[in-house]
Amino acid sequence: MKKRWLACTSLLVAAVMSVALAGCSMFGSTTADGNTPSKVAVSGGAADSREEFLAAQETPSGWRQLYEEAVADGYAGSFVDFLKEIGVTSPDPIVSVNAAVNTVTGIECAFTEYVQTASGRPTSQTQTVHSAGAGVIYSIDKPVGGPYIVTNFHVVYNADSVGNETVSHVSDDIIVYLYGSSESIPATYVGGSINYDIAVLRVEDSEAFKASGASAAKVADSDSISVGESVYAIGNPEGEGISVTSGVVSVDAEYINITAADDSTTLSLLEIRTDAAINHGNSGGGLFNASGELVGIVNARDEGDGVTGFGYAIPSNLATAVARSIIDNANAGSNDKGATRATLGVTVQIESSEGLRDPLTGKMYIEESVIVRSSSGVGAEMGLNVNDTLISAKITNAEGTVIAEKALTRMHMLSTLLFDVRIGDTLTLVVSRNGETVELTPHTFTSESEFTLFAERAVS
Repeated sequence: MKKRWLACTSLLVAAVMSVALAGCSMFGSTTADGNTPSKVAVSGGAADSREEFLAAQETPSGWRQLYEEAVADGYAGSFVDFLKEIGVTSPDPIVSVNAAVNTVTGIECAFTEYVQTASGRPTSQTQTVHSAGAGVIYSIDKPVGGPYIVTNFHVVYNADSVGNETVSHVSDDIIVYLYGSSESIPATYVGGSINYDIAVLRVEDSEAFKASGASAAKVADSDSISVGESVYAIGNPEGEGISVTSGVVSVDAEYINITAADDSTTLSLLEIRTDAAINHGNSGGGLFNASGELVGIVNARDEGDGVTGFGYAIPSNLATAVARSIIDNANAGSNDKGATRATLGVTVQIESSEGLRDPLTGKMYIEESVIVRSSSGVGAEMGLNVNDTLISAKITNAEGTVIAEKALTRMHMLSTLLFDVRIGDTLTLVVSRNGETVELTPHTFTSESEFTLFAERAVS
């Protein structure tokens, strides 16, 4: 992580906290009908109880499949009863973290900068500077030695650099290192988004990757993490090689203001807060749970005086959705090296929020009631009205396969989900309206539909 990037965060966190506190007074108390996703699910017969609904949302889909198979064989208990009976084994974090280490790479980028005089004025002379960071293997084809690597945009970008022929200020001299190896492996820039601080790199035909134990990270549902959960930050601190620090989740999801990689644009980014030690060079590395699954991409820490234990990671759901969009755009031959998100033309607001305890695990979760404040464009075409409460969203591709489905229990979930919409996909929304559950008119996205590009230049 670049020091200048970290210094920016320290100046802004206090202001962000005040914004969050001020925002609470705007949200009001409860909706007129008191609807939350769990209440709607129970009243509509989708779950026997709020506890069963919550358990279904926070449990791996494979368990649901096992439950359905057991019911088919004559099991008469509820899903919650079934989970209690099969139990949940605790993973061995040593084994899990050891495996996760092989999904992280060190990154070194070279930039060309103009030499400055003692007064700070640039000269015509240039010099090469280097920066260190880390990356997480998103996918890998071992036989061809070709992984996609997710990192932070600010790792590969330098606002003071002369620039290159491809993307101004993005390094055209990027190398990656595998755990335990000093061999430098060339990587190329696929695309990135300054707005979400995510970039994707590609390695082609690497014998080192073919022969290594490197593997793609297992990605967890970052919406399922909870405060107090053990996490492990794996990165390349100070450019000295891949190492691990541990801590807990301090805040499972919050928006913070941060200065973008261009050193001028202020962004509001969704982040996980952790007290795991985050150092220069950790940027772009992974934040992993005790099962060795990726829950976030580390990107910042607060270096303010007297401040400790304020490290941040972009949630894995958001980071990987942005990365998928970047990769798909690149593979489609797009000249726009960024991420594309479907646009509904609506604004939403948190009407109420409550802390809930999962009866199965004992963990606390936040469930928000998210209401529509304005509706136009695609949202209006679907029949989304002001004061509707969002319940769930589903994306289906042209073949009828469900590619994403989510109960919208937090405000950020719909925005993240829209990164997975492609032309030809159909979006279905379910809302609560005047105490009734309503499925809106599905919308199939075409080339005429609204999409927003988040690329190398900041978009407000």
